[in-house]
Order: sequence, then structure tokens, then C-alpha cells
Amino acid sequence: FDGVWAPSVSAPTCEWIEMTAPILTAGPVRLHPICVQDEDLYLRLHASVETMRHVSAVVGADTARLRFSDACRLTCSRDPAYWVWTVSSPDRREGAGIILLMAGVSSAEIGVLLLREWQGHGLGTHAVNAITEYCFNTLCLLRVESRQRPNNIGWERLMERCSFRRVESARLSEDWTRWRRDRD
Repeated sequence: FDGVWAPSVSAPTCEWIEMTAPILTAGPVRLHPICVQDEDLYLRLHASVETMRHVSAVVGADTARLRFSDACRLTCSRDPAYWVWTVSSPDRREGAGIILLMAGVSSAEIGVLLLREWQGHGLGTHAVNAITEYCFNTLCLLRVESRQRPNNIGWERLMERCSFRRVESARLSEDWTRWRRDRD
């Protein structure tokens, strides 16, 4: 059996179960479905003002734990409506961040959170490209989108490197900018 360590949906402890969100690799980056061993990383990301400044408000530990539990449960489902992967470099065991996929019938939205010390090292580019290719080649989606708060220069550069384009007409509000990449 070639499973991965993951939280059991029916029990509070870890068990070996088959994951439906696959392990993905791209360049020096490995994406594995989020599991209980990633809780400290998840809490650290969501407690960081620096990391969360372009996403939403920092949340308390209890709220972050509830969201983490939900992310683990949903990532174990067969439906890619909400899957989360841990982003790591093959030469390091600890995670550098997370990447989220929310897939619908013909499109998906993605988002990335990286710890400050891992930003600017190419991990985000490889992670976004891996998820985008998975959306197009495996899930057969027509487009992948992302949104960000204005003035997130790092995310803008990342989106451009990954062949996304800003969609001005799709502006949700003055608080959000949308990016889009269509399947070729």
C-alpha cells in the first residue's frame, strides 16, 4: 500500500489511509496533502501578521485549530472543492507554507501562504505551477484564478511569472484584485 500519513476522518488520531489529494512535485518543491503533522506550520502561518497581511486578519489559536481540522478533513475527501497541501523543499522536512485549491466544475481558485523566511526563494512559483498544471491536466478545468489585496507586489510578480494575468473587470471590490490563467 502506497498511502500517506493523514488524519482519519473518523478518529482524532492519525491512521494510514489513502489520500485523494495527490502528492505533487515541481522542481525543488514537494506538495503533500496537509495532515496532523502540519498543525504547527498552519498555526504559525495564521498567527503571523506578516504572512496574513494580504489575506485576512490574524486569527487566534483556537480558530486556527478549527480551520486546520476542517482543512485536514476536506483534503481527505474525494471532492477537490477544498484541498490544502503543505509546501516543502525536498532537502528539508519542515513545511515552508501551504497552498489551497478550491475547485468547481470548470474553474478553481488557488492561494498560497509561505513563511517569511521562505518567500523569494522560488517555492511559491513552483507550487503555483504544480497546482495549476494539476488543475488543467488532471481535473480538466478551463481556468485557475487567484485573488489578493492590492499592493501585494510579491504576489503580483508571482502571478506574472506563472503566466496569470490581472483581470481588471473582475475586481470584486477595491479590497481585492483577481488574477486568472486559462488553459491553453
